[in-house]
Amino acid sequence: MLGTLKVILVLAVILVLIRLRVRLSITLLGASVALGLLFHLNPTQIAQGFYTGALHSETLKLVAALLLVLFFSAIMKETGNMSRSIGSLRAVFRDARVTMGLIPAIVGLLPVTGGAMLSAPLVAEASDDLRLSPEQRTFLNFWFRHVWEYTLPTFPLVFLTSVITGLPIADLCLVNLPLTLTSIAGGTFFGFRSIKAHMQAQGPLAPVQILEKISSFFINLLPFFLIIFLTLFYKIHLAYSISLVTTGMFLFYRIPLPVLHKLGRSSLSLEMALLLLAIMIFKEILVASGAMESMAGELAQMGMPPVFLVILLPALIGFVTGFSPALAGLSFPVLLPFIQSSSLGTFYVMLAVASGVSSHLLSPMHACLVMTLEYFEASIEKTYRLLFAPVAVIFLTGVIVFLLAYGFTR
Repeated sequence: MLGTLKVILVLAVILVLIRLRVRLSITLLGASVALGLLFHLNPTQIAQGFYTGALHSETLKLVAALLLVLFFSAIMKETGNMSRSIGSLRAVFRDARVTMGLIPAIVGLLPVTGGAMLSAPLVAEASDDLRLSPEQRTFLNFWFRHVWEYTLPTFPLVFLTSVITGLPIADLCLVNLPLTLTSIAGGTFFGFRSIKAHMQAQGPLAPVQILEKISSFFINLLPFFLIIFLTLFYKIHLAYSISLVTTGMFLFYRIPLPVLHKLGRSSLSLEMALLLLAIMIFKEILVASGAMESMAGELAQMGMPPVFLVILLPALIGFVTGFSPALAGLSFPVLLPFIQSSSLGTFYVMLAVASGVSSHLLSPMHACLVMTLEYFEASIEKTYRLLFAPVAVIFLTGVIVFLLAYGFTR
């Protein structure tokens, strides 16, 4: 259990430093060094981990994508596209709360690291009339961004789990469907219960007017949907697709260079870039140290009942990495013997996903969470208070579905 205790110790230090309001980027960089030393990496290996984590081509593209998202959002606001699109959606649904939930859910169809940053500016615009706290905005943007993660086959968690376990994607999506439905219901109940409805003054629209407003919504957000289209269907990296679309907007709207310079200075955030670099460095040290493999092996050798291991292992990996593909790639190979040998194998997978994603949603290493916190300048402690209840409901849904399946197979 020595490896597991080391990982838990690093996690405890991270949580204490967060509590002491040490910058998360500095906390993660320090935790990376501590983790490397605890798992006997020499200074050269730790330095190599920092170098690889910070300068890996994927890391650099993610940082570029993050900064470009901020710049792209500033241009969308400057041209008025953002305001017009939100106004059109509000006119159709009338209740601003519906708009608040729909925007990150639509953006959530794009399964990319830190994708919540795409919807954050739209959520900020849509919530102006609701006078929400930074923590409420953070919760709504982050939560509804992830409601599809359990069931959409475009998400790495779903297809990786299918590949490793041999479970057909259709079966996996079906057994995980209660988790997505609970996520939507939980986000709606806990996210909006203290927010009063803010209805548009005008009456219901005629069908032709509804069509016009929906058309206006899509037309004004066409640059955004073009980014999604290029990323999803042409497999162009988010950094490149945003670059192409942003350049197109600059040329189409003939934005003066002084305005572009002003937007760049006001929108770009070096602290957010450093935070993303710190997350990627921490993950690289995790890989180099073998910490996750050590923990998985130790837990598997403890002889605990399979159901406890199915819950515990994905939860620990999800929380430590903040990366849902990691919880699939590291936990399911260990859990595979239980899954394949049991008539409840499909439901073991569902329970592992419920447990792993629940902890992954609370992880201070989760890029979407930390980026959204930084964007809205929200308190991490107050945001966690909003997250605990709906996360618990998702986990309990997984437990209830598993127990029902267990009862039917007896």
